[in-house]
Amino acid sequence: MKTVGIVINSKKQGALELGAKLRTWLEKRDMTVLDSATMPLDEIVRQVDFVISLGGDGTMLSIVGQMRTRSIPVLGVNLGSLGFLTEVKQAEVFEELNAYLQEPKTESRVMLSCTVWSKKEKKERRFLALNDIVVSREGLARILRLDVLISGEKFISFRGDGVIISTPVGSTAYSLSAGGAVVHPKLEALIITPICPHALSLRPMVISADEKITVRVRTDTPQEKALVTSDGQEKLEIDDSYTVEVGRSSAPFQLIKSSKRSYLETLRENFKLPDAEK
Repeated sequence: MKTVGIVINSKKQGALELGAKLRTWLEKRDMTVLDSATMPLDEIVRQVDFVISLGGDGTMLSIVGQMRTRSIPVLGVNLGSLGFLTEVKQAEVFEELNAYLQEPKTESRVMLSCTVWSKKEKKERRFLALNDIVVSREGLARILRLDVLISGEKFISFRGDGVIISTPVGSTAYSLSAGGAVVHPKLEALIITPICPHALSLRPMVISADEKITVRVRTDTPQEKALVTSDGQEKLEIDDSYTVEVGRSSAPFQLIKSSKRSYLETLRENFKLPDAEK
């Protein structure tokens, strides 16, 4: 490994200082360092062998959006409370880096590829997401009418505030707050979670990651709009002429895991789950 990227969330206390220390540490080991303070993020992703993310889960998700042409390993360092993606704490970063450089190992995570196509306007937009793709009503618009198909077969039609299509990684994000299940990140699955559906019997559904999900919005007037959001980072306003298609990305996300804690330990810590009585 010769080139390393450092993506810094400058709003996080201590991020810039840690970034400078990492640059010195890496350059002493004959590595070239590119950082987001001096170079656009898309350029960093195109040139480096792996990335160190300094911030929180949101900082890591901003990197994901730039991985349209290549997937590179990412080490997430959390400078706030512990995250699900950013498992490494500030005091652990040099030890974790040293371990990775000696034996480069990553764990794969399912990512989402989303294509939004307008039949009327003949235009297309593509998104890449690690957490979720969300189709939701915009602002004060009335509830949406949604059709959801799985691999071309109709699954549900319902009225509600929208629908979340998430990966197992994203199952602990928006999907969870909307009533979805927590799904272990090593599973290759997709979760369909309706948002405030007007049907008591409608529940989230977990399906194979090899399925293709299609979402169509039906509106009563041309003025009614919906939003497609990717990982809370990018968004697109759509009307009923659009079709949203979501499936597994051809390239998985490569996560450099913490050697200090497992996913279940992170889950217990974030959710403050009780220990068994002694």
